[in-house]
Amino acid sequence: MMIEQKVIECAAETYGVDAASITRDTNLREDISNQSLKMVMFISNIEEELDVLIDIRDAAKLITIGDFVDKVSELAGK
Repeated sequence: MMIEQKVIECAAETYGVDAASITRDTNLREDISNQSLKMVMFISNIEEELDVLIDIRDAAKLITIGDFVDKVSELAGK
């Protein structure tokens, strides 16, 4: 659950939205923002906060917060 909460916090900070409005099903492109620069900042924040490295090609395939949580969990070996 810690990874999920951190990913949600990173999304809220990057996109300037209330963390309480973000769930695993939140679609970053449709529900929050389709700005690629914000997505790069979001990925950077996740990498910094959770000490992982997300390949940009992999990140392009991630759509929901849950996708990011699953990818970070995979990378962190959890």
